Amino acid sequence: MSIEARNINIKNLNIALQCYGDESKPALLMLHGWLDNSASFSLLAPLMADEYYVVAVDLPGHGQSDHWPQGQHYHLWEAVEHIELIADALKLKSFYLLGHSMGAAMSTLYAGTFSQRIDGLVLIEAFGPMAGDISGAPERLATAISQMKRYEELSIQRPKRDQKAFAQARMQGPMALTQQAADIIVSRGTKETPEGIVWSHDKRLQVTSMMRMSEELIQQFILNIKSPVLGIFASDGLFNQSQIDLRWSALRSEKEMHWFSGGHHLHLEGNVEQVADTIKQFLYNKKQNL
Repeated sequence: MSIEARNINIKNLNIALQCYGDESKPALLMLHGWLDNSASFSLLAPLMADEYYVVAVDLPGHGQSDHWPQGQHYHLWEAVEHIELIADALKLKSFYLLGHSMGAAMSTLYAGTFSQRIDGLVLIEAFGPMAGDISGAPERLATAISQMKRYEELSIQRPKRDQKAFAQARMQGPMALTQQAADIIVSRGTKETPEGIVWSHDKRLQVTSMMRMSEELIQQFILNIKSPVLGIFASDGLFNQSQIDLRWSALRSEKEMHWFSGGHHLHLEGNVEQVADTIKQFLYNKKQNL
């Protein structure tokens, strides 16, 4: 399937998109995880494009999208405004929203803020952002500011001759990717410079968050979600059932939860066809009930 590369402007920032399917069909926005990019949906998006106009977004500071100007921070809750502006730029009256990991956290907050604009919400491997301990807020803020003061040092990279080292980096750690998945992410997550290849994401994304929302505050957004919600989680992912139950029980809209074998990137390296079929069936059933 052909992919249409598009660019839109929000707040004087270029946002890169990868679009699949017919623009006349219902729109499905896809938001990737932290330090990933829109290529993480390169297997899932084509499977959805027979029924939806799929728009996979490179979030600010990721992939081929611009970085925020020097001196600015990245705050997760600001993504609510970014999603709203992206939808405006695409002239979407309403749309379906799918997020993975960080993208799912952002999608949760957006659906609880602009609930009337969401036709259906799909959350993969996250349900809202990580909650913060109020008692640790002063220390967290101090750490974030101290790290930002070292931004010039943080932004220095050692260019490489090829992408192999970058793929190897993504194949290690607690959320290690397979070789194929790492190659897909890295292909859009790096860029060429005169000195060699470097990561394309903004290094400020790796600075400690200045503040985290409290659990009580997060649940207020969840309580305001009106659209049907599909939760998709991995058996070897970041969460277990008990970690999801508290927020899931607070959700008042129609909902389904499905668990699949695999890891955190199950939409890229798991049974992607099964994930796509589950999403399409859920959204189809909810449309029939309208």
